[in-house]
Amino acid sequence: MAAPRNGTGSVKLMPLVAVTIVNYAAQVPYAIHNGDFSAHRPLDVVRGAVLLGVTLAWFVLGLTGYVRKRRWGLAVLVSFLLAEALFYTATFVTGWFLFQLQDPSYLLKAVFVTGYASGAIAAFYACRLAWDHLRSRRLRARTASVL
Repeated sequence: MAAPRNGTGSVKLMPLVAVTIVNYAAQVPYAIHNGDFSAHRPLDVVRGAVLLGVTLAWFVLGLTGYVRKRRWGLAVLVSFLLAEALFYTATFVTGWFLFQLQDPSYLLKAVFVTGYASGAIAAFYACRLAWDHLRSRRLRARTASVL
């Protein structure tokens, strides 16, 4: 299977897709380790599952729209990427990541590092996709003005 690309073929999306899927998959052992599936907090389980489902649907919708070259695809995908990048940036700015990485559980440390890597890659792709879009618009405008 070929890696999904945008209309110009310059942005490979498979690394983004892989890291995002790994980050979402990491949330399951994280929830189990923290006891989120206990009978004492069923509403928290539902809230967490709904939030994960909605954000994953947001990513899939944006990715699908972008790959299929829908007008709204880039905006939806970049909005998801910016939200993810800002979420993980906030943990750095507030210093919360220091508390998280002090947890003695190697499982949780791996989940946190996966999340931070996902946030960094989301920031990279948000910038890269926006840059590629602007570059291709300039190229099309230049080509149209020559014709």
